[in-house]
Amino acid sequence: MDPSRYKRTFANQDVRLTDDNLSDLPPPPPPQYAGKSRAKSSIWWVWLIVVLVIGVAFVTAAVYLGNKAKPSAHTNPKPVASTSPPAKQTPPAPSIPTTPYSTSTFGMSFNYPTSWKVVDSGSAGVSVTSPVMTLTAADGQPQLGQISMNILKQGSLPAGFTTTSVAVLLSQKVNYSNPSTSQAAATYLSFVQYPSTNTKGGLDGIYVTGNYGYQKDQDIPASNVTSINPLIYFNFYACASSACPLQTRQSLTVAAAGWRISDFSGPILTMVKSFSFD
Repeated sequence: MDPSRYKRTFANQDVRLTDDNLSDLPPPPPPQYAGKSRAKSSIWWVWLIVVLVIGVAFVTAAVYLGNKAKPSAHTNPKPVASTSPPAKQTPPAPSIPTTPYSTSTFGMSFNYPTSWKVVDSGSAGVSVTSPVMTLTAADGQPQLGQISMNILKQGSLPAGFTTTSVAVLLSQKVNYSNPSTSQAAATYLSFVQYPSTNTKGGLDGIYVTGNYGYQKDQDIPASNVTSINPLIYFNFYACASSACPLQTRQSLTVAAAGWRISDFSGPILTMVKSFSFD
């Protein structure tokens, strides 16, 4: 090849084109330098991975501890100590001495408080009356009076009940102590206010209503009561003196809140629990 043919002459410069221009580039790094660069790069990636792993572990631990600290809907929180005094507990009713009684007319037996008096009028009914005691009248005043349990034939209804009365308290379920094989295991007691009574919270009678239970202020149809056999209910009398002759006593509306007093409710519950029907 003739190099002279690539030579061109310009006015101010002489340029020569050659084919060995690459010889002016710097030489490649020695092998040992390249190895160190790769080693440093690898170490950097290792440290980056380690830092990422530690970071992920830290975040995971924080989330776990945070969730653990939150109360769960399926666990019960620890009780908090109360600074208020504990509620006063109502003492259990004292044991009441009783006497057994049976009536073939109504096919039942029961135990009544020994201090009460039984009058059995055959098919006209059976009454069991308390001695004179202090009751709380509907107006909240103490009143000498008596409690009477009455057993009447099916279809009977006291005059004051009329067509519909009202439940002045929620009915209470009472389990029989020793039911016969032919009777239910329990009954409802229903707390009745007659239509003629206008006093709020006034209680005129407590009825054994079998399977019928009532909410407070719910109407009680007379048809429900007359379907029960026999009809058993408790009513109250006001007495002018401790003697309380029959001709002087009058019907009494008591305070429904008195049911919480064991001296009032205890004898009634004792008799009802003992009912056994043939």
